[in-house]
Amino acid sequence: MKKTLKMYIHKIWGASHDFWGELWNRIYDLFGRNDHLVHHLGSALSYSSCFVVFNAVFLLCDVTRKPTWLLKYKVQEGKNEPVDQKKLWSCIRTSAFNLLVVSPVVTLVLYPMALALGSYHKGQLPTFERLLVEFVVFTLVEEVMFYYSHRLLHSPRFYAKYHKKHHEWTAPIGITSIYCTPLEMVCCNILPSIMGPMIMQSHIFVTWLWYALVIFSTTLAHGGYHVPFLFSPEAHDYHHKTFNCWFGTVGILDKLHKTDKPFCGSIHEVRHYVSFSLTPVKELHPDPKDRLATASCTKVE
Repeated sequence: MKKTLKMYIHKIWGASHDFWGELWNRIYDLFGRNDHLVHHLGSALSYSSCFVVFNAVFLLCDVTRKPTWLLKYKVQEGKNEPVDQKKLWSCIRTSAFNLLVVSPVVTLVLYPMALALGSYHKGQLPTFERLLVEFVVFTLVEEVMFYYSHRLLHSPRFYAKYHKKHHEWTAPIGITSIYCTPLEMVCCNILPSIMGPMIMQSHIFVTWLWYALVIFSTTLAHGGYHVPFLFSPEAHDYHHKTFNCWFGTVGILDKLHKTDKPFCGSIHEVRHYVSFSLTPVKELHPDPKDRLATASCTKVE
């Protein structure tokens, strides 16, 4: 069984590997096989386009309240319905600066280090097994770096000056993921994401795929909607609501340091999973007070 499964995985990956390899060669040719251009302009276009595309649907719903079917999946009901226009434009300006100025500058500065560590643009894409290993390492590196830098910014010494801006949104929306000071953008968002690929000497195309996953994940975490079949935003949404728990990305270090309380044991933890039901998780797992109210109404009837 194991051997058969591995055979099918290799068969599927072999076909997709050819597709991704051909796609990469076309992209590389598009940039004239210029490594500097690929690394700087290509990376900037990659993460900027991902950020815009992933946030477009959520932002449309936040502003217009359409599509209406998405509204029933809102985590914090009654918040940002519709979103405050003044706050939104302030958020857009700050996020645009971080995306189009801060991020490219950091990429430029770290380019020599990336080359020295062995990051590359030419050659074959990695095997399926290598890709899995790289993504596991990326995830662990991001968890460690994000957790400790994020928790440090919550300390009294740094919070007001460097992190309070991000927490102006107690009910976050997608683009608030990079609504922050430049220092936080570098320390909490860029470095935890970029160090994994640098350590693993990853192909630039693999790095772009990782960026896409990170941006997709953080957009969902801040999006404010618990949409079926997608990553749950419950933990990070709860962090914005309460400020004092869940500082990591996947929860490993929060468990270790016991900073998952008071999230742990709450109704929000119960809802924190990838839902495969079209019924909103808040209806599948209603608040205890809502259950009591329903029971009372039933008893009266």
